Amino acid sequence: MQIKEDLEVHYWQFPEELFISLNDEFHKDFCNKIQIKLNSKLKNCFYKILNCKKYHAQRLFNKEIRFTIREIEILRKFIETPKEELENNIEAIGNHEDGTIVKNPKLPFHMKNLFYVASHLFFDGSFRFKKGCYFYTYEDSLTIYHKQRLSEFGDVPINLIEKENQLYFSYTIAFIAAKILDIGDFKSITSFLSEKMKKLAKKYKVLSDEIIKALIVDEGSVEDKIKIELNNKKLIEDIHEVLSEHYKLRPISSRTRYKSLEKNKSQYNEVSTSWKLKIDSDSIIDLYNSISPLPIEYKQEAFKSLYERKQRIWYQRPTGETKKLIVKSLITKPKSVLELAKELNVRNGTIIFHLKGHPSFSESLIKLGIVDVVNKIELRRGGYTNVDIFGIVDRKKAQIFLEK
Repeated sequence: MQIKEDLEVHYWQFPEELFISLNDEFHKDFCNKIQIKLNSKLKNCFYKILNCKKYHAQRLFNKEIRFTIREIEILRKFIETPKEELENNIEAIGNHEDGTIVKNPKLPFHMKNLFYVASHLFFDGSFRFKKGCYFYTYEDSLTIYHKQRLSEFGDVPINLIEKENQLYFSYTIAFIAAKILDIGDFKSITSFLSEKMKKLAKKYKVLSDEIIKALIVDEGSVEDKIKIELNNKKLIEDIHEVLSEHYKLRPISSRTRYKSLEKNKSQYNEVSTSWKLKIDSDSIIDLYNSISPLPIEYKQEAFKSLYERKQRIWYQRPTGETKKLIVKSLITKPKSVLELAKELNVRNGTIIFHLKGHPSFSESLIKLGIVDVVNKIELRRGGYTNVDIFGIVDRKKAQIFLEK
């Protein structure tokens, strides 16, 4: 019960400059109680308590404008209305602009949803104070996921700009996340996890899971391993520190890249360094059970294959068996490396070595003249990528090979 309470975020914890409106019946009763206590029938009676202009007080009374949280709290305390009762009767919350208003807010908010918003803004989004916010969404499934997660806050205004792959959503939600979690900057190069965010994520695994899930979805590579690469050293160090409380991680590594560029007819090299975080294979089962499914289909397929390999009861097949299973499979239908790896429950690299060769493996199937690339297909992988399709090129050789 205490954990549930610790992770709840109530309206009175929100920035006091936010605006809220109450449902009509409660608003009327709320105002009536204030008039009774002041022994006044005037619609501008609020000014005596709020120390504001009479016209402002009357507009609040008439529900022509919204209360700030600061104002509603002063009035609530004056008539001693329980905070929970008022929270149950909030019909909307927002900033100045109408486009930021979240109707029917599902209060209290859950801290994990604020971590979800903050994490995606760090890794593949944009937020500027008083300027708006959006997530990049390269896949339809990711757009659906974001819409579903944002709906957990209430009726959140959303606008998808398909040409730019940008899903704009209520600035109010990102503003609350930034303020509650003490985040001053979401820029990819300069941002870092606040001390409050780190403390909470270390204490509650459900919060750190929002960070790692967003990382894998936005920045991660899921193949034979899970790898994340960022250009922000401080941010990757903060993430490593937090996730290490709950999962086994490899030490942070880095790589330096050189790019030759030309400017004003002069050649120069651009040097950049990125830092890599890798999930230890011993943590794959726990991680899968905690954050699956991933909203991007091809990453979820690879993630599931990783999980199933960790669950298999055998460590290694007898020598030559995997090669024969590859040939048997390709006799029925040409397949990609990923399809073969998934079917045979082995690493992508293992399939590639058997197809193309490796010093520690016996002769490759391509070199034996049994298998080769028979087609290429274009798949969506964030962008578009060409994938080789392998098939049997000599069925007689394949049969002889299987009979050995």
